[in-house]
Amino acid sequence: MEFKELGKSGIKVSAIGLGTWQWGSREWGWSRSYGKKDVLDAFQKALGVGINFIDTAEIYGGGKSEELIGEAIRDHRDEVVIASKVWPLNFSYGRLLRAVDHSLRRLGVDVIDLCQLHWPNPIVPIATTMRAMKKLLQHGKIRCLGVSNFGLKKMKAAQEASAPLELASNQVKYNLLERSVETELLPYAESERISIIAYSPLGKGLLTGKYNAGSYPSSFVQRTNAKFSTRNLTRLEGVNHVLSELGTAHGKTPSQVALNWLIDKEQVIAIPGVKRAENVLDDAGAVGWRLSVDEVLKLEGAAASVSFDKLSGLPNLLRALVPH
Repeated sequence: MEFKELGKSGIKVSAIGLGTWQWGSREWGWSRSYGKKDVLDAFQKALGVGINFIDTAEIYGGGKSEELIGEAIRDHRDEVVIASKVWPLNFSYGRLLRAVDHSLRRLGVDVIDLCQLHWPNPIVPIATTMRAMKKLLQHGKIRCLGVSNFGLKKMKAAQEASAPLELASNQVKYNLLERSVETELLPYAESERISIIAYSPLGKGLLTGKYNAGSYPSSFVQRTNAKFSTRNLTRLEGVNHVLSELGTAHGKTPSQVALNWLIDKEQVIAIPGVKRAENVLDDAGAVGWRLSVDEVLKLEGAAASVSFDKLSGLPNLLRALVPH
């Protein structure tokens, strides 16, 4: 496994982490397609391959994700780095302090390694929120702080409000098909040594090579996403071809190629969603090798040519919502 420093915190995390937003979420098919044993087995497999970074949030599964992680790490606390997130409704001073206390109880730990603000809150002044974060650091309840889904302007404001403490990270959506962070956010993060934690690094499955115009996704999350329409999956064929071609050349899967492309960037850590042990094994195969410059250019060129039709997902949405 490869490890990277989380910002300037001195905390080393695996370049590939565990995303747990679906852990315990029954509305996304928890009881049908996977369950508690699956995710606990996945955690054990992650430890076995050197993955030490696990990301959650108080809102995931209504707190169930944190509870499951607490159970998983009970005998492994010193082996993992835990990141959690506070929902914007809890950004006022007192609510944030209470929210973190609740997360600590659900996780069964004394300290959260990385505490993140889940989304910007335009109503609560960031200075108020950061004052609470500083209090948590002072009392040893969190080790470092970060933000999530903050654009450059809001991240700079959070950075200024947290001084003299420094932001360790910004967790954002980032993958081969969604690269808007490269315009301003990533260059700034690189210059400031702020880690970019990439969620949805496989585009909810679009970059796994499993889906094409002839397939119909089984997940509710995918079925209600316009990008999984037949028309859009047809437009993805070029990217799928290049991912498969490069995977074959390196003895890797398409998803391993897509993840490798991300973590090759010094400040980027990827947290693909994990539900089963086999997901962990596939994700771990993204480390320990590199694409060549020419291969990167070929892959990026194929991805840049994709233009998704946002309206073509309506048939998928209707099929997802109508019982069958």
